Amino acid sequence: MSVGEVAGEALRASAAPFIGTAELFGIEVDATRPSAAGPQALRQVAPGGCGSALPVGFSPGKTTIQTLLSGGMKRTYRVHIPTTASTAKPMPLILNFHGRSGTGIDQEITSGLVPLSDREGFVLVSPDGTGTPMGWSAGATEPNSIDDVRFTEDILNTLTKQLCVDPARVYATGFSNGAFMSSRLACQIPDRIAAVVAVGGVDFPAPACKSTVPVLAIHGTADSIVPIEGGIVRQWQYGGAYDAIEDWAASNGCRSVTEATQIAQGVNHGRFIDCAAATEIVTIEGCDHLWPGYPGVQAGSPASRVSGAELVWNFLSQRRAGSPG
Repeated sequence: MSVGEVAGEALRASAAPFIGTAELFGIEVDATRPSAAGPQALRQVAPGGCGSALPVGFSPGKTTIQTLLSGGMKRTYRVHIPTTASTAKPMPLILNFHGRSGTGIDQEITSGLVPLSDREGFVLVSPDGTGTPMGWSAGATEPNSIDDVRFTEDILNTLTKQLCVDPARVYATGFSNGAFMSSRLACQIPDRIAAVVAVGGVDFPAPACKSTVPVLAIHGTADSIVPIEGGIVRQWQYGGAYDAIEDWAASNGCRSVTEATQIAQGVNHGRFIDCAAATEIVTIEGCDHLWPGYPGVQAGSPASRVSGAELVWNFLSQRRAGSPG
């Protein structure tokens, strides 16, 4: 029996919480941080595109560039409709945020999520940030007037009217600055986001964040841009992936140490237990600031050991807003 399993048994046998240290990750739940507890309440948004034909411009298996006005600005986002798209059955939707200096199409390609969209039947949305270099108002970003949370909500409000989208299965993922953006959405609009996977940049935007949202962090141990142990990221003091996932664990009601398993050579998957919402971290030994399994990755390199796209979908597809875990 692992340390995590022992901790879980101890917790179930006693009303007092067990707070311990993980064998592999060396992180523990902060008992002083108040827990949000319980699954997030879902905002009541009825899918408006069910039972009718796809809108003009949308086609199964195709990606289109869409525009809208948000905060007085013209914003763009890419929408991939799966080949199996249905207007009779609500589809999941994944928001896919690029890193700083990237674009929606860059993230669409790098993430490898388009083939999974077609295979699994989810709508893939890859928005474009703003500025030069292009990015998101999240994480290591100077305060500005760009409201990317509002932009995200505007996208969701538009697409839930146009397409047959299941509001209980709207997810967010992203890389680097896009991972910080996904983390911010989990904090600020947990009633719209069922679960998040943050690749190379999980964040807990304290102190305002009091959310209960399933979160998976994926991070390379040799990340030189967003250090896993924390450090300076664009003049911002980043606490690190371990600290951020510990804070999410506390917010998600986790009361025990993590269980950790090796899922590939040098790839460790840690799961906090006894949580109101799943809280997990995957670390890749020797991997730098990269999306694992990106197209063109060299065989044998740390980034080739697992598919980031598969990790993202495997985690998100098991979650539904308003349901435990």
